[in-house]
Amino acid sequence: MDLIIEGVITRVCKPMEFESGFRKCEVHVEVQDGKYPQMLPLEFLKDDVDEVMALEVGKTIKARCNVRGKEWQKDETQEPRVFLSLVPWKYEIVGQLTTPEDWQEDSAPTQQPAPDGQNFPF
Repeated sequence: MDLIIEGVITRVCKPMEFESGFRKCEVHVEVQDGKYPQMLPLEFLKDDVDEVMALEVGKTIKARCNVRGKEWQKDETQEPRVFLSLVPWKYEIVGQLTTPEDWQEDSAPTQQPAPDGQNFPF
């Protein structure tokens, strides 16, 4: 499934590298959705990680993404969970906010802790 996401880059996370050599890096993008903006993580993989490190906070990105889903179950006693990933395969920078004051004060990204006792496989 293909999806186009356009929004302002709010964070370029540190790249992660796994023992297998697999690499990924998340870029958080704020997308306007009416009154309530949404924060979406774009997940850049493998060789795209090097390129994405040059992206700058405050710029507007337009990305064509594959929507990927994965089911995961910690053990047989718990319900399976389903996770989605937005994996860009093509993107372009289409604009930039002129100053930090252009940002809405109440739209700053917030980090939420992982649920206690959850051991996710990624």
